[in-house]
Formats: sequence, structure tokens, C-alpha cells
Amino acid sequence: MEQLNIFQVNFSHIPNIENAAQIPDKLFLIDNFNENKDYKKKDVMSFPVQIKNTIIIMCTAGSAELSINLKQHTLNAGQIAIVLCGDFFQWISKSEDMECAAIIINQNIMSINFDIKQGMEAAMFIKENPVCTPAYRDFEAIISNYNNIKKVLFYTDFLFKEEVAFNYLEILRWYALDRILRTNEKNEETEPKKSKRKEEIFKQFIAAVQENFTKERNVLFYADKLCVSPKYLSAVVHEVSGKHATNWINEYVILECKAMLKVEGDSVKNVCNRLNFPNQSFFAKYFKQHTGMTPREYKNA
Repeated sequence: MEQLNIFQVNFSHIPNIENAAQIPDKLFLIDNFNENKDYKKKDVMSFPVQIKNTIIIMCTAGSAELSINLKQHTLNAGQIAIVLCGDFFQWISKSEDMECAAIIINQNIMSINFDIKQGMEAAMFIKENPVCTPAYRDFEAIISNYNNIKKVLFYTDFLFKEEVAFNYLEILRWYALDRILRTNEKNEETEPKKSKRKEEIFKQFIAAVQENFTKERNVLFYADKLCVSPKYLSAVVHEVSGKHATNWINEYVILECKAMLKVEGDSVKNVCNRLNFPNQSFFAKYFKQHTGMTPREYKNA
């Protein structure tokens, strides 16, 4: 299996900000509530990366455009975005007045203390709905908890600040779980159920794309692999996801190209060869068609 080359972000890549609220290698809190220039200067994750921790982003003012697992989302004031370990993430843009806070949590300490079925249900919900709008009182409580964690972590002479911080973090989990389970119950009552067979075909298609996109970009290949016709596969993928099969394939290819050019520093020729394009001219046309820039322009931007 061809391994993805997407740059993976973990705790070692977090900016070294003096006096940041953190438990080294476990928990990191960052915000721009006090107009801290150091925080605003950081061009963090402006290119596609794979997250190796869990990130909770809480927007209190303004808005931002995010890409999570190749889908673009708008994060507005009063909303929360959750990026799970393994997700592909990109911070596309933000408004001038945007204020937000983020909690970055080491995946190794993200044990689920509630029912396994509920935990799986929550993870699946977040994958499908990474941006949510809690009730105003809930959002206020979440921000209050964030500030409490931050305050505790700044204590210098308190022996149990780590334990207290993680207990506040546990409260945030329960708020999230309550929201997720209530929303799921409502959806089950009001939304028509999709065909499980079609959802399974879509999941198999995405898995096949992730495994083969560096070599195969033709829908026919994936249809043969799933033992369905190209026409049927295209129809199913569009019905389930709202995007065409070719769009999914191209987005994975472009995501990989961007990471190789911008993060790994590969030459255009090397990217062309590694992703099995017939020649550099064809690769340049393909890349510009999907990004509006040539590979060299993107690399030097």
C-alpha cells in the first residue's frame, strides 16, 4: 500500500509561545482573546496537514473558513469545530475580527470514560458534523470551562493542577456527548434513512481511493474494484456525499500534491514522478485546473 505523504502535525510542531497554558506533551491551550500579537502572527496549518491529536476550536467572534477531511466548513461566532486524531485539516482564512480559543489534546490521554457504543456514536457524529452550534448557555459554559482550565494551568504552586485541568476537560466531553446524543435522537425521528448498502459502497470507495489515488485516478478502476458499473458508482457517491466520484479522487491527489510541494519541499519533477503523472506538462495543467496556480507558483507562494 502506498503511504500518504501528508505532513502530520503533533505536539512537537506547536509554536513555542512563552507562558502558554499547557501541560507539556499532553494539553495545550491557545487563544487571541487579549489581542496577543504572537498568537495572531502564527500561520498555523494554512496548508493541508494530518492532525495527530484532537483539537477543539471555539469561535467567540468573527468567522473562519476551515477544511476538515476535504470538506470546507464555515466556523462562525458561537460555534465549535472538533478535529479528531487522523483528520486532514487546513485553516483557509479568517475574518479580521475573529476571536477564538483552541484546546489541543494528546491522543494518548483521550480515553473514553463512557459507554463504548456511545463513544463510537460520538466519533461517527463528529466525523460527519465537525462544526456544531451548541445552545447559547452551553457555549458560555464551555468557554467558562476553557478559562478555568487556563487559570488552573497558570498556577505555579498548586500540586494537583493537572488533575483539576483534566476534570474540567472531562466536563467539556459530557457537554459534547449530550449534544451529540440529543441531535442523533432528533435526526432519527425526522430524517429519512439512507440506504445502508449505498453508504457502504461510498465507504469502500473512499477506502479504495485512499489506498490507490497515487496511482489510479480513473473512476473505472474503482468501479471494477467494487464490482459495480462506473455509472452506478458515480450516482451512489454523488447521492451519499453530494460530490462526484472524480471530485473525491482529484481532491485527494491535489491534497497530496500540495503537501509534497509546500511541506516536504519536493521538486515539481519529483512530485510528478511520485504521483505517476505521464509528464510535467500534463501534471502542471492538471494542478492548475484544480487550484488556479501552476505547481511552481504554489510552491513559491
